Parts: sequence; C-alpha cells; structure tokens
Amino acid sequence: MPSTPFATTRRAFTTTTLALPLLFPRAAGATIAKEIAMSQSPAVPMDWPRFIELIRGVDKTLEYVIDPQDAWLKQEAIQQMAMSLAQGYMAIFHSDPQHPVFYTFLNPIIKSAAPNPDYMYRSSFIEGHGTYRISGKRGTTLFVHIGIGSGYIGVDDVPGPSVGDIDLDTLTIGKDGSFSLILAPERPEGYTGDFYQLDPNARTVGIREASYDWINEVDSTMAIERLDGPATYRRWPIDEIAYRLERLAGFPERYAKLFVHFVQTLRQNPVNTVTLNDWASIGGLKDQTYYEGLFEFAEGECLLLETDVPERVRYWQVLLADQLFNSIEWDKCQSSLNGFQAQRYRDGKFRAVICNVDPGVPNWLDTAGRFKGVVQGRWYQASSAPHPTIKRIKLSELRDHLPTGTPVVDEATRKERLLERFRGAQFRKKW
Repeated sequence: MPSTPFATTRRAFTTTTLALPLLFPRAAGATIAKEIAMSQSPAVPMDWPRFIELIRGVDKTLEYVIDPQDAWLKQEAIQQMAMSLAQGYMAIFHSDPQHPVFYTFLNPIIKSAAPNPDYMYRSSFIEGHGTYRISGKRGTTLFVHIGIGSGYIGVDDVPGPSVGDIDLDTLTIGKDGSFSLILAPERPEGYTGDFYQLDPNARTVGIREASYDWINEVDSTMAIERLDGPATYRRWPIDEIAYRLERLAGFPERYAKLFVHFVQTLRQNPVNTVTLNDWASIGGLKDQTYYEGLFEFAEGECLLLETDVPERVRYWQVLLADQLFNSIEWDKCQSSLNGFQAQRYRDGKFRAVICNVDPGVPNWLDTAGRFKGVVQGRWYQASSAPHPTIKRIKLSELRDHLPTGTPVVDEATRKERLLERFRGAQFRKKW
C-alpha cells in the first residue's frame, strides 16, 4: 500500500490537473466537426500572421519553470517550447479517429514528461462508438500494454483517466507471433476472435512496449484500422485545419501546466527524498507505482540511491530527468537503469550513484553535467512498492558508503558499455 506522502503528492497533482481551463469542452465520442461547433469562438480561416500571434503566448510556459531566474534553464525552457510545438503537431494533426494511425508521442527526441527509456510509446485516436482492429506481430519484448484513454495530455484541456487496459500476452498469439484484436462497443455478429468492449468515453489507444535488453529483444509491429468508417479519405475543410492550428498554438502551455509545473509540486517534499504516485488521474499504467522526487548535489559530491527490490516484479527501472521534466538524454548517457541493466548487490538491494561525473561504479546514473533534477522510478506488477532512500555524500568518500567488493569500472569499459547502449537505443522501433 502507498505511504502517506503518496496521498499528499497525489492530491497536489490532481488539484493542478483539475485547475486547467476548459476552453473547448469535449463530449464522449466527439468529432472534430462537433468540437468546432461546440467551441466558444468557432475557427476562422488561418493566416500566417494570426498563427504567429497565437503562438506568441507560448512563453507563458516560463511561469511554470521551477527556477525562471536560471539563465541556462530558461534557455532550455525555450528549447522545450519549440519541442512542444513539434510534439503537438504530431498529436493534433494525426487525431483522426476515422483514419487512425499509430505514431510516436514520446521518444529520445521528444523527451518531455520524462518518458521511460525502456518504453516505446505509440498513440492513436479513436471514438468510443467506433469499431477498430489492431493487428500485427508480438515480437520478443518484455511486455506490450494497450491502454484506452478518455482524454489526451496537451491535446485536451483536461486529460481524462484510463478507461481500459489490455495485456497483449493475454490475446491469442499465432506461432508466427501474429495477433488480431477487435475493439468496439459490442462484439461484431459472427466474430469469434479476440475482442475488447470499448467504453463510450474512449478517445485514445496508447501502446507502452517495454524492453529490458535493448540489443537482443525485437519490438512488435502493429497497425490500427477503423472497420466501420469511410473507405476513402477526404481533404480537410478550411475550418478544420484552422481549428487544429488553434489547438496547436495552445499545446505548449497546456502541456507545461501538467509537467513543467509538476516539478514545482515536488518542492512540497524535502530535496533528495522520493514519494510514491500512480499517475492514475491522467492515464498512468495500471499496476505501476512510481517513486519520484527532486535531487540536488554540488561539485565534488554525489548521491547514493538505495532500495530493496520487490520479491516479485515484472519490471522495474529508475531514470533521471532535468528540471523541466525531460528525460536526460538516455540514448547517449547512462541516465537510466532497468532490472536487466542494473547490477544487484549480494544483499538483494539495488544501489546507484547519481553524479555529474563518472564515479567508476557499474550503476552510475549520469546527470550529463547537471546538479539538479528529478529522479523517478517504476515498480510494475510488483508484490510491493519499496521506498528508496537518497544520501548526499562527498564523491571522494563514495567507496566508504558502498559494500566491499563493488566493482571498479574504468574508462575503457565505460566507453564500451555506452556505445552498446547507444546502439541498442537505435535498434528500438520508434515508429
């Protein structure tokens, strides 16, 4: 069961979420055309000067930065605004439930909201009253989770909670790894294959595919189709394009209110401590418990993270994010470790060293030169949710705080491991 700090953090985050302005209320199963009709100010044909004027307010996201006086952080925040526009374009201009397609919303380039390096995220838009088929090949990754959501972060003013989840391994998998799943309000007449009943509020399908061994595991291949929709595609009307452009202009602030500001909410707890969360209010993965908190140290120091590992756990990991809640470049740095990559100690514990320079230990979590940021870990389908501790110590005294026999990782070995990591990160299927 979660500890008391979890309840405090969860309440604070939920309050932040519910405070978002409801500019364009969304009804269950709403289409873009219906949304345009429902909006307070119907879209008008867009021209470039007007679009530039709309995105001029993007810099309001700086209000949510934890330390807006930090010049370096402010520059990175402006960088994130540009990234958010790219991210928003992917979501808003692919949000067609008549002709759905899976696309990546989070990846090593779009790394806001601290995406898990072990997960490949794919998303698509649907309607709760539609009939869809997801099919493909399973692959050999650790697990593939299909989540059904009722709202979308950054796209909708108020992202909705999960309204369904499917473990791909519970479906009928052919000898060649093939599968096929129908999602609809009711099972189609005469259909005897795998079926999932859609909630009327269903709006999105999100895929989380977890890989422990980035080098050797093979990602799944899948496609989504609408079976009861039109066979042909149409050119979007002018007002629909204009509406989507308006939504795109507001995407960075909607996104920042959730995640950049979330870092500020972590200030409610002492630095170098973590609290437990489940992110259920905005579609967090079912049966997954997170631990998260702010970290901070100084030149010549490091942090020692120590935790038990659940007796039974399907998947676990830890990652570092910057002060904007972007995952630190995990393909180029060892800024994350999972249950396969990490080395456990003889007493069963996991110990990792958070540092801006290489401390010469296997479980180094690299901050890429930063002294402040966010640490976040996951326990998925676990028999317990251990609460890690973080100790701030002098780097010169690190070995005094580690068990005898902790291996020494030299520069050549580190380079070899980082190159292997970079290669494995590139092997992952991102589209």
